Amino acid sequence: MYLFIAIIFIAELIIACTIINCIVKADRAVLKLNQCVTAFNPLAKTCMQYARCLVSAFSKSFGNFVAYVEKKREQIIFKTILIIAVYSLLFIFKIKSDKVSKFYRLAGAIRDIAADFVV
Repeated sequence: MYLFIAIIFIAELIIACTIINCIVKADRAVLKLNQCVTAFNPLAKTCMQYARCLVSAFSKSFGNFVAYVEKKREQIIFKTILIIAVYSLLFIFKIKSDKVSKFYRLAGAIRDIAADFVV
């Protein structure tokens, strides 16, 4: 009977040593990973700052792009209204009086000048 208790005690010691050995190996692995994370932390912080700068620059450029599109939209609308007005005036002058060619030429010159300034 004492032999059976001794065998069980030795088996428990072997299991305990194996578990302790695994815990020590895991602790060493965790310490090694902790050193890697500690070394990587400043690099990750720098990368995050660069990413933050890129996002803010993209945000600003997107805002500028939207403003540019709105400005061009307003210019196109103004140019279209101006061209419609000039052509309607040209049409009215052409129909009402064919003898008044000076007004017709003046309106054509105004149209050309306005088209140059709007573009």
